[in-house]
Parts: sequence; structure tokens; C-alpha cells
Amino acid sequence: MPWIITRKESKEFSLRHQNCKEKSYGIYFPPKALFHAFLPGSLTVEAALALPVFLFAAIMILFLFRIMQVQYIVGNSLDQAVAEISLMGRITEKQAENLVKASFYKELLAQDCPVSEIAYGIAGFSWKGTSVDADDIDTLVTYRIQFPLRFFGTKSIKLSDGCRMHRWRGDRSGLAGCENGEWVYITPAQSVYHLSRECTHLRLSITAVSVERAKESYNPCGHCVKRKKPGAIVYITSTGISYHMKVNCSGLKRTVYMVLKEKVGNKRPCSRCGGK
Repeated sequence: MPWIITRKESKEFSLRHQNCKEKSYGIYFPPKALFHAFLPGSLTVEAALALPVFLFAAIMILFLFRIMQVQYIVGNSLDQAVAEISLMGRITEKQAENLVKASFYKELLAQDCPVSEIAYGIAGFSWKGTSVDADDIDTLVTYRIQFPLRFFGTKSIKLSDGCRMHRWRGDRSGLAGCENGEWVYITPAQSVYHLSRECTHLRLSITAVSVERAKESYNPCGHCVKRKKPGAIVYITSTGISYHMKVNCSGLKRTVYMVLKEKVGNKRPCSRCGGK
């Protein structure tokens, strides 16, 4: 009977055999020593290379949201300024342009615009392209926002916002002989008339506050609150006595008409702008 000699295959022979076997099928595995890809300190080097790129990307993404915030406030301020001045029909074109600019800067401050992000701050707005005539107010503001880091050599980005509105001329049919009459401002719901369009009863400054703070000095609005439970945030005005659940509540809006003083009926003068 022949002797069968068995021996334990060495580990080195098994690796070589496996490599050759796999290579014969078109698949090749490198030796075991090459599997040690991460050498001492390699993670530190990779982190040192990847971390600045990650921080740069994060800063630029956050900066894009900042740009959107600035552009929204600038556009909203411009719209409100033009809408306000377009109602003044008895002023010249130059006066209308100057009032639009003044009202625009006033709205920027009222809405807490981060002007520090704008190149040259509040003086960084260019009104080139703005024109005012007897029929329309066409405005265009251009400004630049500075990058927190240089982006391929670029220091800032140029933005612009525009607004065009038709000036209110009024219905002058049947007003012959009334040119010298005194014009006042009224609202459908108020029992007073106003001598100034800038009266605080007509221009509401809306502020969002917590409901706990509002309940200390204000009453619930009879239109939007009633018996409903308000949320954590409500809306108030500096001259009002009620807090509101909705920013578009009718109690926060003013529909203003300009009429002759002799046609206000039994409305009394406003205690703020007309109670002299």
C-alpha cells in the first residue's frame, strides 16, 4: 500500500497559489502587503486638504442665503417707496424722484437691511437709469455685495432691482373749479380724515413679537383672532391696540382715498395730523 504524505500548506504558498489561480480567470488580487493603503499620517494629510475646501463651500452656501436676504429687502423697500410716492399726484417729477429715494432709504432702515454687506454701505446704491415723468415712476437701483472670500479673483457681485408704477392722476372729470380746494385723506373704516399721507394712522409699522409679550399691552383682534388660539408669533403695530394672527389681516391694512375736504361729511379731523 503506497504511503500518502500530507503536509500543511504554508501561508506564503497559499497566497501565491491564490494569486495565480485568480489571475488565470482574469482577476488579479495584489499581494497582502499592498492592502495596507492607509499609511501612518495619511488621514491627517487628507483632512488637511479636504477641510479648507469644505469650509469654503459652506461659507459660500451661507453667503448665497445672505445675498437673497439683502436682495429681498432692497426690492421690497423699493416697491413700497415707489407705491407710496406714486399716490402723490400734485408734486413735480423732480420732487417725486427725491421723495422716492428718501422713502427707499427710510424703508431700508425700517426693515433692518444688512447694509454692511453692501459695498460702501448706504452710499453704495446707484440710481442710474431712474426716470420720472408726468405718468410713470421708473426706478432702477444697482449695488454690489462683497464676497467674504475671493471667488476666482472676484471681490463682489453686482445686483440690481427695479420698479415701475403709474402715477396716480385722479379722476378729474367734473372737478372744474375745485383746483383750489383742500384735499385730505380718508379710509372706509375710520371716522376721521387726515391732512397728511404720512400720518402714522395711515402708515402702519408692523412688528412680529411673541404672543406672551403682545398680551401684556394688546387685545386680540376681532377679525383674525376672535376665539382662535394664536400661535407663538403674532403681529402688532406701534399705534394699534390689538394683536393679529395673520399679517394680511384687514386690521393691518389701510385703503386710502384722497378727496376734497368738503366731501368728507361728518368725519372729524385726525388727532395726530389734523387736530391742530
